[in-house]
Amino acid sequence: MLFRPLPDGSALAISQPAHAWISGQLARAWGGAVAGVDRLPELFILAAEQHDIGWLPWEAAPTRDPATGRPYDFVALPRDQHTALWSAGVATAAASYGPHVALLVSLHGLAIYALTPDEKRSPEDLAAVQRFRAEQEAIQARLRPQVAASDAQIADQRAILLALDLMSLVICGAMGREPRRTPPVPLAGGATRLALAFPGAGWDRLTVDPWPFRESVVTVGCLARHLPAGGFSDEATMRGALKAAPVETITTTLVPPNATPSPNPARSGASR
Repeated sequence: MLFRPLPDGSALAISQPAHAWISGQLARAWGGAVAGVDRLPELFILAAEQHDIGWLPWEAAPTRDPATGRPYDFVALPRDQHTALWSAGVATAAASYGPHVALLVSLHGLAIYALTPDEKRSPEDLAAVQRFRAEQEAIQARLRPQVAASDAQIADQRAILLALDLMSLVICGAMGREPRRTPPVPLAGGATRLALAFPGAGWDRLTVDPWPFRESVVTVGCLARHLPAGGFSDEATMRGALKAAPVETITTTLVPPNATPSPNPARSGASR
């Protein structure tokens, strides 16, 4: 679960699958002269949209973080539980969508864990991550011959998925408001980091430089639940409050730097 903090101490809680949906919306909008492709393959768009499929059961009954009294933030969940959810997600993707999607979900999981140096992990967390790596490397060796895409295509897709995931985390508010740069993505001019920044005080507009989308502006969004300030004393109370929490639609319009959004920005799939 992700949390977008609000000024009064409350927060918008966004499920991992909803955050992944935004990644899918971004993937569907990707393309044009700067991107170097007209559009991304449908299997990639599906993988972007479903990369957190393993979180579905947990989001239906989230566990409480004793440190906050709220559901665990996605980065705070203990690594043994976190890796178990990723393993389940790869298995579910393979059974539901086939080897290409499952391979990308597996590669993305390894890329996520590679962002933290092993020397910064506790012994317990390191053991869980090492088990996950060994498991996923074996699974990837089995899946790779079943995927028609070339090694270069898979490498490009892995890089784009990592960048779209970060972009969605920024949009959801999980990364704070400071400017960010994505990992390098393959564009027409070569591998490039995309610069992301909120130009105003709100979350409704995000600049992206260089601009890798077909349309002049792109609006994405998902549903979130509004949780009050503070935590909950026990897990049952927390789950009940989460189910009863008001549901809101959050949207963000992505624009090139110094651009003025049009009155009818292109929408990429969020329900209104």
